[in-house]
Amino acid sequence: MLKFNWHNISIMVVDDNSFMRSLITSTIRALGIKDVVSVPNATQAIEQLKISKTDPVNAGIGSIDIILSDFVMPDVDGILFLRWTRTNKHAPDRFVPFVMVSGQADEKSVQKSRDAGMTEFLAKPFAAQTMADRILEVIQNPRQFVLAADYFGPDRRRMDRPIKWFEKTSEKGGKTEMVERTDDRRISAPSDLQIVNARSNIKHIRDDVHAVIIRPANRLLDKLGPNVMRGQIDFDPLVIQAAEARIQELVGDYSKWTENYLNTLADCLNKLQKRQEDSRRVLAQINHIAHELRGQGGVFDYPLCTAFGKSLYEATLDVSLAVTGNRLKLIDAHIGAIRTVFNQKITGNGGKVGATLLKEIEAAVKKYS
Repeated sequence: MLKFNWHNISIMVVDDNSFMRSLITSTIRALGIKDVVSVPNATQAIEQLKISKTDPVNAGIGSIDIILSDFVMPDVDGILFLRWTRTNKHAPDRFVPFVMVSGQADEKSVQKSRDAGMTEFLAKPFAAQTMADRILEVIQNPRQFVLAADYFGPDRRRMDRPIKWFEKTSEKGGKTEMVERTDDRRISAPSDLQIVNARSNIKHIRDDVHAVIIRPANRLLDKLGPNVMRGQIDFDPLVIQAAEARIQELVGDYSKWTENYLNTLADCLNKLQKRQEDSRRVLAQINHIAHELRGQGGVFDYPLCTAFGKSLYEATLDVSLAVTGNRLKLIDAHIGAIRTVFNQKITGNGGKVGATLLKEIEAAVKKYS
């Protein structure tokens, strides 16, 4: 295979979960990209990036080529971090490829990230190949940027065609319905747009344009070296295998991490039962752990943990609901199911035992919700 200068690429990984941050960092390095900056929260990432614009030595980082950030983080979450990256005057590179990483990969989360200016979305759990695919996508298929009245970021349309959308309509009696439409929502004609290329001499934006299309230079290709002109850019399959093996090496660490999670969940349940602390805060902690569990399980072939984590996450999403006896039983059922999975090392679908556990959780949700 052609050799590429992967050592020239610099990636920042931002995740408040130290285990997941280590996992992502290890996977990227196993792919051959050694310059990885690991940051525990978005607040620190913003500070480092801000300083790096004028004093990279003091910031401890040089130019960052790709950012991978968790979606759910305390204080400054992935969306706020992304918006800062795209719009703040102190951001060193508003065009930097930004990959949102999350176990919360529903349509609403993806759309929210897209509308804030993300480049790609990586769902947890992920495989080494999936990680490689996202990195290759931002390198090989850079997106043009759009500057409009209420948006700045990569073009949210990957294809030049109308998409389905929904319009609110009101009928007699005040009833509101969502009607599906397929006509093109874009109202700008070509004359309403101004296109700015990387090497153009345009220095001013016309006053009469509705949007500006910006096509920055692909510096990532330049960093990979001259071989990019000779063939398809890809990671060596042996490198992908090595990265997958590195993920599996971390299974032992993951078991210890999950044991700590389960102990914390049991402690939270005990506090709720004894009414020792503010229930909203305790439920928020349970919800956060559930979110982490659903994002991590599938990476290590524990899809049942992902399923139970997702169910517990949904069961504790509304922290304002009263902590009733039924709600406590529902939380306890989830903790017990997750503990069984790890105590018995039930990987994959778990066969009959896994099917039984899934049915028990489904029954508990139906009975206690």
